[in-house]
Amino acid sequence: MKVDKKVLKRITKILLNKVPKEEEKILKVLKDLELISTFYRKNTEFRNIVLNPRLDLETKEKILAATFDNLQIDNLVKETIFYLIKINKGNVIKELDKAFRFEVEKLFATVEGEIITAYPLEQSDIEEIKNLVEKKIGKKVEFNIKEDPSLIGGIVVKAGSYVLDASVRFFIKKLQQQLTQV
Repeated sequence: MKVDKKVLKRITKILLNKVPKEEEKILKVLKDLELISTFYRKNTEFRNIVLNPRLDLETKEKILAATFDNLQIDNLVKETIFYLIKINKGNVIKELDKAFRFEVEKLFATVEGEIITAYPLEQSDIEEIKNLVEKKIGKKVEFNIKEDPSLIGGIVVKAGSYVLDASVRFFIKKLQQQLTQV
């Protein structure tokens, strides 16, 4: 079932306007949306409850309300999900977290990034990389740090559309390409 992009965009904007403009509140809503979207994509039972046309709205809401209460889902997120189910656009749930994240990043001029290293980095090195990338792209960056021994050494930095691959693995591949061209 294809996601209705217009509904997705409209719901995202409405939700963003209703959420208090406090970073903590917005991050809670985002975390809850990510949880529900992942649950929707990976759990067939949940998806069937949301999409099943034979289940009446009241029954769906009772089942989901219990689940949401156990997960301590924010009330605005609950209302949004119930509204989507009410208008038969439950499949929008699978994309809602990404759309909301995009709007939040625009609002706060932040980007989610990733630093991949072969070995653990010192916190001071992470801060230095963060400062350089923020200066380069002109936005605040929130980095996730990952280790990947296959890099051999060096680092890969991703932030939005900005990618810097300074890994040993990358340089070896580049050298290999140059040697095979000769």
